[in-house]
Amino acid sequence: MDRRLFLQRSAALMAASTLVPARRFLSLTGARSREKSTARRILVLGGTTFLGPAIVEAAVAAGHTVTLFNRGITHPELFPHQEKLRGLRSAVTTQENLTALDGRRWDAVIDVWPFEPELAASAARKLAGTTEHYLYVSSIATYDPRSFAAPGLAEDAPLNAWDPAIRPYNRGKSESERRLQSIVGDRLTVVRPGAIKGARDDTPDVYAWTERARHGGRHIAPGTGDDHVQIVDVKDVARFMVLAIEQKLTGTFNLTGPAQNFREFVTSTADAVRSSAEFIWVPQSFLHAHGLDPAPWDSPTVPSYLGLFPYWHPEPERAGFYQISSERALAAGWKRRPYEATVLDYLRSMTEAARGAHWVDELSPEVEARTLSDWLTHRPG
Repeated sequence: MDRRLFLQRSAALMAASTLVPARRFLSLTGARSREKSTARRILVLGGTTFLGPAIVEAAVAAGHTVTLFNRGITHPELFPHQEKLRGLRSAVTTQENLTALDGRRWDAVIDVWPFEPELAASAARKLAGTTEHYLYVSSIATYDPRSFAAPGLAEDAPLNAWDPAIRPYNRGKSESERRLQSIVGDRLTVVRPGAIKGARDDTPDVYAWTERARHGGRHIAPGTGDDHVQIVDVKDVARFMVLAIEQKLTGTFNLTGPAQNFREFVTSTADAVRSSAEFIWVPQSFLHAHGLDPAPWDSPTVPSYLGLFPYWHPEPERAGFYQISSERALAAGWKRRPYEATVLDYLRSMTEAARGAHWVDELSPEVEARTLSDWLTHRPG
C-alpha cells in the first residue's frame, strides 16, 4: 500500500469514528431538549405547612415551574425563588379574594388541603377553565367507616354521606371530592393518603414510640402484635403528585404505606433509633383492667392516632383501616421510601424545631413500670 492510499484510508476511518460520538451527542442533546420541553407550570394552592412544601420541593426538583397561592402568613420565608401570589380563600364569598389568579394559565393546579366543600369548589370554579389538570388532596377519612372492617379497601369503596352526624373533616373531604368531580370532570386527580409522616411533621405520635425506645429498659407493647399500622412518607405523597402530573394520571388513588403489623412497627421504629429497649407484649384485656385503653376513634378531644399507645387500634370494625390497598398507584409507577428514612426525617424535624422539648408521654413511666410488673408477676405460665 502506497503512502497516499494509506493516508486516504486513515482519514476516512478517522472521519467515520468521529461521526458516532457526534450522532450520539445530537441524540442526547435532543432528548434533553424534549425532556425540558415537558416541564409543567404548576400552581399550588397553599404549600407552606407540611405536605405543601414537600410537593413544591418535589416539583422543583423534577424541573417544573411552581407558583404558590396563599395568604403569605404561614412560613412566608419558604421558597424565595418561586413566584408567590397572595389572596384569601374563604367559604364566605364576600371575603374571598382570588383576583391574583385572573388572566393566568397553568398546566396543573394542586389543591393541597381544604375540607370545606364550598372553599374547594370556589377555587375549582375559578381555575377549571385555565388548566389542563386539577389535583386534589383528599384522605382515606373520606371512606364510609363501615368499609374499614376488612383489609384491602380500594378506591371504589363508598364514601361518607353529607351528614351532620359525621365529623366535619370526614364528611367535608367526601363532599369536596363530589363537587370537584362535577366541576372538573375527567381532568381531576384525587389522592387519598393515609397517615402521613416525615419531614416537617410536628405530631407527637411516632415520637412516643421513639422516645420510649431511646430511653431503653422495658416498655409495654400493646396487644398481640398482630394489629396493623400503615404510615406513608410525606415525600412519597409529594412524588406521586408530580408523577400524576407528568403522566397525566387522572382518577382516584389511595396513597398508603406498606401495612406493618404492630410487632413490625414497634421493632422497626426502635431499630431506626438504634435502641436496645425491650418491648413486652401485654394483652388488651390486661391493659383494659388497668385503665390503659387505646384512644377511642370518636373522641372529641383525643385524636385516634394519639393516646397511650399511638396507632394501636385492635377494634375488629377497624381491622382494615391500616391495611388499605394502594395497588393502583403502585401499578402507575409510584415508589415508597423505607420506613426508617421516614422516621429519621420526622425526628430531624422534631429536633430542629424543638417540638419535642416540652413533650410529656401520656403513659407515665411510673404507670408503665407498675403495669409491667403486675403483668410479669401474674401472666400465665
